[in-house]
Amino acid sequence: MKSQIRFVMHPDDEREVEQLLRADESICFIDGPRWKTETPVTSKSLAEIHDNYCIVWSPNDIAKLKAEYIPTCNDWYCRSEYATIHFRRSQIAGPVITEGHISVGTIRARDFPASSAKNVEKRYSTLRTHIKKTYSNSMLQWRWSEDLDPAELPFPERANDPGKPDPQVWVGPHALRWLREKSDRRVKQFPQMRVEGVLVPAEV
Repeated sequence: MKSQIRFVMHPDDEREVEQLLRADESICFIDGPRWKTETPVTSKSLAEIHDNYCIVWSPNDIAKLKAEYIPTCNDWYCRSEYATIHFRRSQIAGPVITEGHISVGTIRARDFPASSAKNVEKRYSTLRTHIKKTYSNSMLQWRWSEDLDPAELPFPERANDPGKPDPQVWVGPHALRWLREKSDRRVKQFPQMRVEGVLVPAEV
C-alpha cells in the first residue's frame, strides 16, 4: 500500500493529531530518517522532535528498525520506513506556513508480516479519516510569490493570477484561522519556494 495526504497543519492541529496517535501507547516518534547511532532515539512527544520529518513507529509492528551506515554523512539511515508512517510536519516561519503530509508505503518483507502491515495501514487510515473529516480542502489557490520581481517570471502578466482551488491540500481548522488573521500570511511547500498558496476569496 502506498498513499499520501497533503495538509497545512498549525501546531494546535498537530497536537490533536498527536493525541490521536498516542491513543496507542506503543507509538514512538523518531526525529527524521537519519540518526547518529544505529538505534534511533525515540520520544513519546512531538514537542521533542526537532526535524520537520518525523517517523511514527510502533515496536509492536516491527521490533527493531533496520538502519544502514552512510560513511559520507557519518549517519545511519532508516531502511525500515515501510513499517512506519512518514510525517512531514508543517512549519511556521514569519508569515509563511509550510505544507506537510503523512504517507505510508507498506510492503511484504520477511521481517514484516502482513498483520503488522495492516496495523500500520489502519493507523494511517485513521489519520487520513480524521484529516478529511475535520479539515477543509479547495481552500488554497497557488500563484507566484508577491515578493518576486515580475521580470523573473516566465509569464509576468500572470504574476498574481491564482490557479484553481487545490482539492488535494487539506487545511486544518487552526491553520485556517491563523491564515485568516492576517492578509499577508501564505502557504508554501518549502520556505524558499517561488510559488505560494493564498486563501480562496470568501464569497460575498
